[in-house]
Amino acid sequence: MDIQELENIIKGRRSVRRWKSQEVPDDVLKKAVELATWAPNGGNFQGWRFIVVKNRQVIENMANAVQAVADKIASWPESVAWPEEMERARKNASYFRNAPVCIATFVGRYQSAIDKALEVRGPSDPAAGEIRAFRRMAPTSIQSIAAAVATMLLVFQQMGLGAVWLGAPLMATKEINSILKAPEGMDLTGLIAVGYPDESPKRDRKPVEQVMEFIR
Repeated sequence: MDIQELENIIKGRRSVRRWKSQEVPDDVLKKAVELATWAPNGGNFQGWRFIVVKNRQVIENMANAVQAVADKIASWPESVAWPEEMERARKNASYFRNAPVCIATFVGRYQSAIDKALEVRGPSDPAAGEIRAFRRMAPTSIQSIAAAVATMLLVFQQMGLGAVWLGAPLMATKEINSILKAPEGMDLTGLIAVGYPDESPKRDRKPVEQVMEFIR
């Protein structure tokens, strides 16, 4: 593959929210997950787990759980400060119920030696506490699972599938963990809804000059 082919895959990927009813073969999904596990990850910990859900009732149960929490939040008096945004978020909370497949992503809590030392010293040393806070802004485990998901999305694009990476379902983490019998000691980090696309979204990116600078 030359750089132009890779560029086409990267730039062709979009978040797809409408899918055909066509079933996604198990071997296709397995290959996507396998390749995702080759993503970079902290300490080669490989503390990820992927639960691939094709059962329509289970997907419906997850979507209903997310919608119930979204409706609850939208009903709070505090939410009237953002009526249009809140209604849009409530309305779009559970569209993934129509996806042929939902992949729940989980990750374990990785700690390097530095993290362990900071955890012990942090409460008694303000400087150590500050360093610990910096590291918690983007914990290694989250960076690792994010790399795996990003890799998987590109694999899906190359396979002709359309997917969307969902963080909103985390509002119903407790319910989804119960529905899926979540792996012990692991945290739900999101859902990936995937299937054969029934839309072709077009959204551009900012010019690279706006988001990049050199220090020479």
